[in-house]
Amino acid sequence: MYYPVPGHRHIKVLVQPRPDPPFNPRPAPRPQPRPAARPSPLLLVALDAAFGMRDAAALRHASYAAGVRGHINARRRANAPAGPVRVLTCHAREGGEFFGTVQAGGRRFAYAARVADGRLVSFKVL
Repeated sequence: MYYPVPGHRHIKVLVQPRPDPPFNPRPAPRPQPRPAARPSPLLLVALDAAFGMRDAAALRHASYAAGVRGHINARRRANAPAGPVRVLTCHAREGGEFFGTVQAGGRRFAYAARVADGRLVSFKVL
C-alpha cells in the first residue's frame, strides 16, 4: 500500500504488510528411548556356562529348568566357540523375557531367555 511521505506532496512510500508467520503446529513428541535392561544374574551365569566359562554341573536345579541345563550341555558338546562372554545388548519385555546379543570367542551370538518366579525357565543361544 502507498502512503504519502510527510513533507512531500508527490512522493509516496510503498509499505508492504508483514507476512504472517507460517502455521507451525507443535511437533509430535519423540518417543523416549527406554533405558537398557540389565540382564538377570541367572541369565549371566547361564551365558557363562554356555560358552565354557563356568562348569555346567554347577547350575542348581532349583534355579535352572531342565531344558535350560540340557541346552547348555548340548551346546558344549557341539564344540561351540568358547571364551569370555560380553553382553552387547539386552532388552526386557513384560513377563520376564530377555533377549539380546553377546560376544564370545570373537563372534556374536543372539540369545533369548525367560525368568519366572526367580528361576530361569527358558534359555537359547542362537
